[in-house]
Amino acid sequence: MRLLPFVSLLAIVTSAWAGTCDPATCKLPTCLCPSLLPPNGLDPKDVPQFVTITFDDSIQAELLATAKDLLNVKNPNGCAAKGSWYVSMMYTNFALVQQWYAQGNEVADHTFSHVGSPSSQEIISARNMLNQYGGLPMGKIKGFRAPFLNYTTDTLRDVAKLGFLYDSSASAVVEDCYWPYTLDNGLFNDCWNNVCTPDLKLPGVWEVPMYAVQDSSGTAQLMDVYLAGSPSDVTNWSNDNFNRHYNGNRAPFGVYVHPTHLSNRPGLPDMSAKKEAVVNFIKSLESKPDVWFVTNEQLLQWMQNPVPASQLASQPYMGCALPKMDKEICNGLETINIVDNIVSGNLLNTCNFNSANFVTCFNCPSVEPTLDTPLPACSVLPTDPSYRHPVPSNCDSLWWDPIAGQCLCTTDACAYQDTSISQDPTKGNSSSGITNSQNSKDASNQAGSVLINASVMILCITLATLL
Repeated sequence: MRLLPFVSLLAIVTSAWAGTCDPATCKLPTCLCPSLLPPNGLDPKDVPQFVTITFDDSIQAELLATAKDLLNVKNPNGCAAKGSWYVSMMYTNFALVQQWYAQGNEVADHTFSHVGSPSSQEIISARNMLNQYGGLPMGKIKGFRAPFLNYTTDTLRDVAKLGFLYDSSASAVVEDCYWPYTLDNGLFNDCWNNVCTPDLKLPGVWEVPMYAVQDSSGTAQLMDVYLAGSPSDVTNWSNDNFNRHYNGNRAPFGVYVHPTHLSNRPGLPDMSAKKEAVVNFIKSLESKPDVWFVTNEQLLQWMQNPVPASQLASQPYMGCALPKMDKEICNGLETINIVDNIVSGNLLNTCNFNSANFVTCFNCPSVEPTLDTPLPACSVLPTDPSYRHPVPSNCDSLWWDPIAGQCLCTTDACAYQDTSISQDPTKGNSSSGITNSQNSKDASNQAGSVLINASVMILCITLATLL
């Protein structure tokens, strides 16, 4: 639960500040001024009512089960709802990260060790681990959220320098309930926090505000609203605030969850009633016309090219088809067994350390990853038959067989080329070390020439010199 400070002049301040953005020059798809109205002049009654269900912190078996319970609804096109997970590295099980992504959900960066006002190294280390152990292409990790929603203008500058598409750390109440917008002219939310400064201009970077729920006393609740009152009270607050969006400007409505607070743990209070109330509230939205459950990435795809609700089902990013191939590969869609919250599978590697135990489709590190060394040397050499090939820059992990080192995508429909900004994990936290990704090396396989992540290869070769 997070209570938001309220400033009585907030509406005046943000409205005046919003006037510094010129819609005549700030145009989609790369720029959008903050506005209480839908983009491109669309009438609120004609646009989708987007509902984003997001999750924060580590991905573990029991937490993933909770998240799936909350997403047990469907969109008007028959596809299952998708969610966004802002993942921190401590206690995360990377095979489940890959499974979450492979099933069409979004994985985003929430730092390595979950600290407020994080350093760039915190952000870089998390992204590198999501790539190497979770198998996510760098370019698919598009979003960031600051732990505790504690960020500064320097945090946002780091997000821009590292090539993220968006941040989702700022809060929005009634007066500044803006649709997502770009930071070309600065931030227009959380102005009480001294972040709305004229010198913060980050072209092309989006802010996806987190929309607060006002309780019966007028207090704004943001994360984990279900902790702020009884299940019946929270349901009433949620309905009132959803209706304000739905019958008003139709700005996205968010349900922001730390799954650990809705999962029962030994020795802790039973959360079943609170969880059931959240699940029932989400289900109650499913039958309302024009309501769509989306990830923040899907939301921004719509923002960049807005269409009426009547056309949303035909947009490619709202589909739900999964890859079909002749053999089972370790791509997140393989058979995974979970017994007593222990994850295993015939295709998975198990990595055990003092405080970090996880399974992955890829190589285990030789020692436990740390903030400064998120990608230690591999535990096996590239010449070892058990070596797993990292995801290359020209193949989505959905189609990548890490055991064979083979991309099974052979058509333009599934083709992928990563053009993201990357940073060599061996260069520390210096922003000057950020370059376009060149971590690749030729390798031959049945799908043709692919690019292998050179930084991982170098680390493995380094290990060989020590043996």
